[in-house]
Amino acid sequence: MTFLEIIKTFFEFAAVVLLIVGFINEKKIVAFEVKLARAIRIHLRNHRLRKQREAQRAYAASVQSRAPEDTEVYEEKPVLTVISKNSSHRVA
Repeated sequence: MTFLEIIKTFFEFAAVVLLIVGFINEKKIVAFEVKLARAIRIHLRNHRLRKQREAQRAYAASVQSRAPEDTEVYEEKPVLTVISKNSSHRVA
């Protein structure tokens, strides 16, 4: 027997043993498959959401960098409103 035939025979034997173990523990294997599929779906969803957030941040940064820079900061000045019986007046 050559080395490749020995390796091939070993893998065939391992496949038969795993098949028998699979039939014996079928419920556990199905539960594992369900958990694995759920974990993959969650991972893909989180990856997609993470990519969307990164794209939104990059877009917001590019929009922000295009905005004109104001040399003066706009500040609202407080306004006092005087209310009397007949009218109201705004005092700046």
